[in-house]
Amino acid sequence: MENELIILSSKEEFIEKTSQEVSLILDSSIKKHNQANLLLSGGSTPGPVYKKLSKTYGSLDKVNIGLVDERYVAQTSEYSNELLLKNCFDENANISGMVYDLENEENNLELLNTAYGQFIERTDLLILGMGGDGHIASIFPEDEGSNQAIKDVRPFLFTKAPSNPKFRITSSFNFILNSKNIFLFITGDAKLNILQNDTLDLPIHKLLQNRKNKKIKIFYTK
Repeated sequence: MENELIILSSKEEFIEKTSQEVSLILDSSIKKHNQANLLLSGGSTPGPVYKKLSKTYGSLDKVNIGLVDERYVAQTSEYSNELLLKNCFDENANISGMVYDLENEENNLELLNTAYGQFIERTDLLILGMGGDGHIASIFPEDEGSNQAIKDVRPFLFTKAPSNPKFRITSSFNFILNSKNIFLFITGDAKLNILQNDTLDLPIHKLLQNRKNKKIKIFYTK
């Protein structure tokens, strides 16, 4: 299925358009289920979108917010995606992190599977970014754990990033692809060129090729 590329002329238009599109999906899910399940990625690109949603979306109390991936660090660390979300959203937002036990990886995954049960059952919208190496979530090229995350049916696995902090928790491909809606946020010509060069066969290309049942909406600005 052909994915949809939406080109936006400025950062301001990007924030406005993406926040509107997210709001529409949340509204639809709340109307149908009386709540919405939203999984978010960290990074500088989506941060302003989250802040916009926090200020303008009127039914945030009915939205369960979780993470697509996380660095295996304390919630107070400057590297924590959970901390990023808490800095973007109102303190009353329903945010669930991914780090529960820094001493025991397997126990952390067990606790995470329990905490994210509602997302495993139904994720209404999942927002991804993309790195300059073509990675999505914490699924990286040439990493054994990431290769496992591409083919494993478990929802969450540990991977290693090429940069610090190396230890990461990521949603698996299987879990990501089961999301009802997927948005991809990218900025800059370099990332767009990587995205459109499917001869590279990077994690982003594997994802786009395997989303069979519904297109991914790609929002791009310089």
